[in-house]
Amino acid sequence: MAAQRTMTVRDVLRNALPVGTRIVAGHKYLERLVTWTTVLHTRAPGFERIEGRELALLTTDALHLLNDKLTLADLIMQLAAQQVSAVGVVGTIDNRAKLAADECGMPLLNLPMGTVLRQIEREVVKVLLGPVIPIEQRGQEIHEQLLQLSTENRGMAAVVSAIADMTGHTVVVQDKRFDTVVLVGALKDREDWDHIESLLSNEDTIPALFRNRVEVAQITPEPALIEMPEVGLRRLVVPIVANRMGRGYFTLLSDRGPFDGLDMQFTRHGAAVCALEMAKEKAIREAQKKVQGGILERLLLGTIPIDQALRQLTRLGHNPAHHPYAALVACWAQDDAPSDRRLETIFNEQVSAHNGDAMVQLLEGSVVVFCAVDGISGKAVPRVIRQLAESVMARIKTQFPSAKLTVGIGRPVMTLGEWRTSYHEAIATQRIALQWKVYQPLYFADLGVYRLLSLLLETPELRSFYRETLGELADEKYSNDEFVATLETFFEEHGNLSQTASKLHVHRNTLLYRMERIEQIGGFDLDNPETRLAVYLALKIRRLLQNES
Repeated sequence: MAAQRTMTVRDVLRNALPVGTRIVAGHKYLERLVTWTTVLHTRAPGFERIEGRELALLTTDALHLLNDKLTLADLIMQLAAQQVSAVGVVGTIDNRAKLAADECGMPLLNLPMGTVLRQIEREVVKVLLGPVIPIEQRGQEIHEQLLQLSTENRGMAAVVSAIADMTGHTVVVQDKRFDTVVLVGALKDREDWDHIESLLSNEDTIPALFRNRVEVAQITPEPALIEMPEVGLRRLVVPIVANRMGRGYFTLLSDRGPFDGLDMQFTRHGAAVCALEMAKEKAIREAQKKVQGGILERLLLGTIPIDQALRQLTRLGHNPAHHPYAALVACWAQDDAPSDRRLETIFNEQVSAHNGDAMVQLLEGSVVVFCAVDGISGKAVPRVIRQLAESVMARIKTQFPSAKLTVGIGRPVMTLGEWRTSYHEAIATQRIALQWKVYQPLYFADLGVYRLLSLLLETPELRSFYRETLGELADEKYSNDEFVATLETFFEEHGNLSQTASKLHVHRNTLLYRMERIEQIGGFDLDNPETRLAVYLALKIRRLLQNES
């Protein structure tokens, strides 16, 4: 039968077949011409008269009813010998059929389950024989079918893969920071892909409106065509807008000819459905975070049975029963810092970048992280959590140069019941970092005697011991500062008076007089070993307390 219009397999795929149709074999032969279509019957001879250049449509169920000994691979070989241009299948396609299609150069298309082939036959005949279908009409069909994929909870990757197959272009979905979220298409296999991706991440190459996350949500911007001559590509890009805010960017990339009206439709509607997927993913993350936060709060307060917490955390995708974990507590060091939510986001992004198993949660004004680590040795900070903390601080230094962050890390523990211990160690270490103005990750095991004192920081006994030991030297007086500095140097030099005098740049007799005055004011005797230990600890406590106000 003569056809009024000749199309390629790619054209038929774009203009007539349902979104979600996957190209599973014969990718190199999509430019074959199609002049007609035919559907497999369950009675012999199966297909009506084949003249060549047809799109053959079938279901695997119909094939089994026609001949239960005829395999899909065998049928593909037969159709290839009859010069059929492509085969579309509803049902599971086995590897033998895919290999057969590749061997004979046959485009093999897997149509979505539930596809009604007689309806597809009519759609194909319509584009081959009927008037040209308006682009907007096909665009509406594309939108509805993409929405169906989203409704089936197939995920953003399935939506993007469907668009890549239908358009023949590489599809890139980026988040608001231009980091790649989903990438599908042949161009990703180019040797210079890293360079291409860096060009895609350059925000200066897209319209300024697209980068304004608030303003872009007030309008419906058209996709922008951007030439990339340095890599021989064209880019069609549009913002992804969800919940009245720009959330990312949807891009079609092509190394072939110019984009057409159908590409514009795929770009518009692809971005709209990706917006829905981003909104769903965000809602799921927020719900999981809320559940996770409740579990952690109860765990740290000791109000939830350990076995119950273990089951719930395991259902959330964590594995506390088989790996040691260490706690990390991070907090901004100044009032005008970015929001705590922003800090939490940075930690989540770095956890994803490192592919780590970690729980990130906002608790009591701090970001708390429980991170799976390599081992339980307490002598050195675990490599995984150190890298996480350092990468977060590097991000902050780049994005917020004036912001200062304090990070405390507890020692690894093996059981879920011990998480509270690591958490309290991390809190104590973070507070010391804040008091000492240490803006780098601080590990509890590196604190020496402060490990013990920090855990007593909130107790009245610590302050009572401090005042009782130092006596009037504990008073905030300018004259006491010199005496305290002398005592600290005395202990640093292990009680050696000559070395202490030399370090203080005073005469030995001056030092002796000063030491007498110190003992008189403090009311203690440094010749007593127990008193020496007590004074030494009191000086350490002073360092913990001096910046607390």
